[in-house]
Formats: sequence, structure tokens, C-alpha cells
Amino acid sequence: MIYMKAFVRTWVLFGVLMILCTACGKQIPKIDPALLQSKSSLLVVTDPTLSADARQRLQNALTEWRNTKQLAFEWIPDVTSLTAEQLDKIKTTAYDYVFVAGHSLVQSTLPQAEEITNRKWLMMDNQVLRQTLAVKGSHITLKAVQESRLRSEWEEWVRQQIVSDRAIEWVTTSAYPIPSEWAPAEEAETIHLADAEGWQQQFQFAVKAHRPAWIAAFAPLDAAQLQRLRSAQVPVVDMNKTIVDLQWNELLLSLQQTMSTGTWKPGLQPYEEREIRIQKNL
Repeated sequence: MIYMKAFVRTWVLFGVLMILCTACGKQIPKIDPALLQSKSSLLVVTDPTLSADARQRLQNALTEWRNTKQLAFEWIPDVTSLTAEQLDKIKTTAYDYVFVAGHSLVQSTLPQAEEITNRKWLMMDNQVLRQTLAVKGSHITLKAVQESRLRSEWEEWVRQQIVSDRAIEWVTTSAYPIPSEWAPAEEAETIHLADAEGWQQQFQFAVKAHRPAWIAAFAPLDAAQLQRLRSAQVPVVDMNKTIVDLQWNELLLSLQQTMSTGTWKPGLQPYEEREIRIQKNL
């Protein structure tokens, strides 16, 4: 009798569990196939220079888009260059967009992105591009500040020095000629090419003779060359250190609009004014 009662209790308990499981199963919502089909997917890759504030803004935006825009996303932070494993994942995972931010990361990733044509790449460079850059393929958008913008940003400062008779001693390289309106041909002796042999002696002599108010480095120079400039005991302006400060709220708004509307402008594109701030090294 005792065994019979235990047997009955066991079957009753089993029946209750079956009823509960059936009820729970009815509460599982079915995913609308149309909704699943319309869901966008995004891979975000950022370099180690991303500020804490930018990281938080990015995380907040991605979380909100997941909850309100039906966006699936992955974020790989602190990347200096994509590994073979990461590239394989990009090739085999159906991301709608791959978003890459940071100068060194963008420059190292661009040739790899050109080979992965089945993904749409959005790249954000945060340094001034000093040389002409070609973007191959209609699947890549690269936003950057080009040298023409650098010149326009410094135009007013140079003009102020000229009208105020504050002389500038220019240092550059043969690949980066000084704009003629900044240093006319008759002032050629104020321009020094840091890639020319023996330029240091000529530069030191000219600084003593001209007594400039400023020494301006127009081309990207290495640490030893910059130290040579500073040793002249004249204020140095390094134009190549002009900072492109990305405005993340605006960039993320632009990214969201691109994904939601499907608008696409491939190639090298300028930033909108609201998306960046230019900070000169003064």
C-alpha cells in the first residue's frame, strides 16, 4: 500500500509538471519573420585612443538601438589592427555594416576592407589626411579631414601674422610645399626643407638672421626634427598636430540615419560641420 501511494504521488507530480511546461510553452512569443528579416546588424571596431566619454556615448547608443531599433550589434574595443581571425568572422557573419573609428586602425583596415566587398564599411578617421587617398570600391565610406581643410583652418592665423609683421620661419619637406600665399617666392629664404641634406645649419643661420616671431612646421616631422626646431628658442607651431575632435553624439546620429534610411555615399567624404571640431596646436 505504501509503495502504491508513492507511485500515485509520483504520477500526480509528473502530471502537474507537464501542465506547467505546457503553459510556459504557450507564453513564449513567436518572432515575426518580417521583423527578423528587417533587423539590421552592426559590427563596431574602435582603437585604444577612444576616450571614456566616447565609449559611454557609444555604449548608450548601441543599447538604445538594440532596444528601440531592432539592431543586433557587436563591439570590439581597443583594436590596433584586425587579426586574421577577426577578418574571417567579418567575412562569414552577415553584418549589414562594419563601423571602424580611429586613425591608425582606419589606415590599417582600409586595404583589408577593400577585399571584403560583401560588407558595407563606415570608417571615421580622426587625423588630418595630408596626402591624397583613394578609396576603392563602392562598399566603403571613409570620412576624413583633408589637407584643404587644414589650410583653411590656419589661413586666418597666418594672415594675422603677415599683417602684423610677425615673421614666420617655415619648416616642411619636399612633399608638402608651403602655400604660395603664405610664403611668396621672394621669401623663399624663410622656407626650409627638413628632408634636404644639411638643412639644419642653414635653418639655424636663417633664424639668427631673420629673428622670426614663430617657427612653423607645416609637414609631419619626426621627434628629432621637432627638437631641432625647439632648440632655436623661438615659439614653434606644429600644424601637423591639428586635432580632429569627433563629436560622437552627432556621428552616432548620422550612423543611425544611414542604417535606418539605407542612404549610402561611398568613397572619401568630408565630415559635416556638426560632426567634428578642429583644434589647432596654438
